[in-house]
Amino acid sequence: MLRKRSGRVWPAVLAGALAAVLALAPALRAQAPVIEHVVKKGETLSAIARSYGSSVAALAVSNALADPDLIFPGQKLKIPLSGGVVHRVARGETLWQIAKSYGVSLAALKEANPGLNPRNLAVGEEVIVPGVARTISSRQAGGMGLAWPVSGRISSGYGWRGGRMHYGLDIAAPQGSTVVAAAPGRVVSAAWNGGYGRMVLLEHDRNLRTLYAHCSNLFVKPGQQVWRGQAIASVGATGNATGPHLHFEVHVGGRPQNPLRFLP
Repeated sequence: MLRKRSGRVWPAVLAGALAAVLALAPALRAQAPVIEHVVKKGETLSAIARSYGSSVAALAVSNALADPDLIFPGQKLKIPLSGGVVHRVARGETLWQIAKSYGVSLAALKEANPGLNPRNLAVGEEVIVPGVARTISSRQAGGMGLAWPVSGRISSGYGWRGGRMHYGLDIAAPQGSTVVAAAPGRVVSAAWNGGYGRMVLLEHDRNLRTLYAHCSNLFVKPGQQVWRGQAIASVGATGNATGPHLHFEVHVGGRPQNPLRFLP
């Protein structure tokens, strides 16, 4: 008699346990370091970024978006809940190099990626870089925010690439696309510069400079004052470039910085 009761009780207990797990599933998924957001009709990337406490730049690099202003219903976006970005490991990169390129500590990077083997990073492996979105927001609020110089796909980020440091952000765009000034400032140089090809260098307030390379045509001259959003060049493949793209650099106090820390 007791065994029969026990036999009837166990299925009920298991069913209750299963129901509890299913009820907790959304909360467990929310704790994942990266979640997937399916774009709904009428949504914009900026609105999605705000809802997750992120930024357009962070979502653009995390999803290799062809155009941060162009998303479509049904599109699946990776959202790092750490307020950071998803970085894809390049050949020869180490975890220390990735941490340095984004301005975060190695400890923070390890904490955000439990189970990651720092000594055996695979090319293309995804590493979560925490806190970058908040850094970008603070730059914007502090008056050091920059506008995107061209609309296109981020083809190569700031950091180590092929055993060498890549000091800028490569943005692939169609030949002849308009390149605009990321902030108001003065033209320091506008000429051919070796491997950079045709290049524009602008000087801004707060000891900040921006560099625009591999251009096909230059529309400004040294000493000229420019405003934010003014056309200064067009996309090309001059110098050491395998295809049309803009190589964009940001320098503060003469030192290169990750451009994503200044873009919205």
